Amino acid sequence: MLRSLLFNIAFWPVFIMYILIMYPLAAIVSPRNVLLLVYRPVTRWLLFCLKKIADVGYEIRNTENVPSGPCIIGCNHHSTWETFIFSLLFDNLSIVIKRELLRKPIAGLYFKRLGCIPIDRSSPVLAIKTLVKYGMGAHQAGHNILIFPNGTRDSSGAQAEYKGGIYAIYKATGAPVVPVSVNSGSHWPRRSFRKIPGTIVLDFKEAIPPGLEKAAFFAEFETRMEQR
Repeated sequence: MLRSLLFNIAFWPVFIMYILIMYPLAAIVSPRNVLLLVYRPVTRWLLFCLKKIADVGYEIRNTENVPSGPCIIGCNHHSTWETFIFSLLFDNLSIVIKRELLRKPIAGLYFKRLGCIPIDRSSPVLAIKTLVKYGMGAHQAGHNILIFPNGTRDSSGAQAEYKGGIYAIYKATGAPVVPVSVNSGSHWPRRSFRKIPGTIVLDFKEAIPPGLEKAAFFAEFETRMEQR
């Protein structure tokens, strides 16, 4: 608990101060420069504080499974950690987020400038249409698309159902999907103050090629996500 307290004291004030200082610049520079000048520096500061203060390290596995061209990254979502780490792994990245985040006073500008894809989760039909529209634009621009397809785990450890959005964008773009598993919840539990020492592992699985029908796609996705 002491390590967790010291982490919060070290990380969050610096994080807030930095994004406030960079706010005017973020409004005028390109999305790529927002990634380089804001997103990556705060990610490095996060990783430094986690390791040096909370004794939480990380390991990235099997990056050779990421195609050379634009792809869709489907990652399970356990904590705040995975919303940061991909900034260090990809230069061109469009992240699928809930639309409400764009309304945040400061964070909203950053999400817009990063070229995030906002979806309205209250309307599944509209969410799919928006995802396909903006996802195709991002893909044609050469961006990788990061989506968290509802892969959180409940307290029993059961895998939550994956939503159809990832298949819709897979079918529309014809891009391969790279399933990515992460165990961040074991060290930075969702909505928890406490950080648990250990190593967060982010594992890129073998890419799913384009062209599968829905049932076959989800069968492959789930199988690869569970592989060790």
